[in-house]
Amino acid sequence: MEDSSDIHNLAKRYAPILHFHPEEGEFCCFPSDAEETYNAFHTNWDLFVEDRRPKELLSATPCYYEYWEDSKLTQIRYWFWFRYNDFPGAPLSIGKHVGDWENVEIRLYGSTKLEDAVWVLSNHYEARVASYSKTLQGFSREDVILNDEHINVWSALGTHANYPSPSSKPRCYVRFFCDKIADGGAIWNTRENLKSIDKTNFCTFEGRWGDKKAPRGPANEYNNRWRNALNLDPQSTEA
Repeated sequence: MEDSSDIHNLAKRYAPILHFHPEEGEFCCFPSDAEETYNAFHTNWDLFVEDRRPKELLSATPCYYEYWEDSKLTQIRYWFWFRYNDFPGAPLSIGKHVGDWENVEIRLYGSTKLEDAVWVLSNHYEARVASYSKTLQGFSREDVILNDEHINVWSALGTHANYPSPSSKPRCYVRFFCDKIADGGAIWNTRENLKSIDKTNFCTFEGRWGDKKAPRGPANEYNNRWRNALNLDPQSTEA
């Protein structure tokens, strides 16, 4: 598939639905426009300092995507940009930094059958895998929760790490400081404002989005196609 309109329609077909913690706006921030941030600060990232906005989910917020296809795998990765990252309650400023890139990807193996699909969700420096019955080597499978063909994803308070369920076991630091995920907050249907990364002003930018603690963006080799999980065939978890 090479036609950009076909790719965009496919991206729209599987775009995730994000659920935010009810306290997200009070504590930190919702996703925002990465092109605006890049345009304002890419010539001098020293000017990009702590910014906990927006405090509400804006309808025009873009969700960016990238696409790969080969003989046995179609892969779509959806990117979300946040201006700040903070781990609630963690000591010594653990988890505090400007900028936060998060992503959710779907891997379709040989067809568009969701029974065979695997979703890989960014989660701090690791990832979570969700599906009906498949997993990838090195991951424990969690059940996928779909609305039609759209995966539901729960974004942790402040850190924006992604989980396939509000009852997923959260990531913890030193056992006591854990991600907070919950129902009842704002819901973002990312399909409503999708944009290909190839059409953005930051599509070739490989640096950090801020100071030395800030994240590397989608174009950086660190976030290559296999960043979340290696290129391995899925394994069945059915008995």
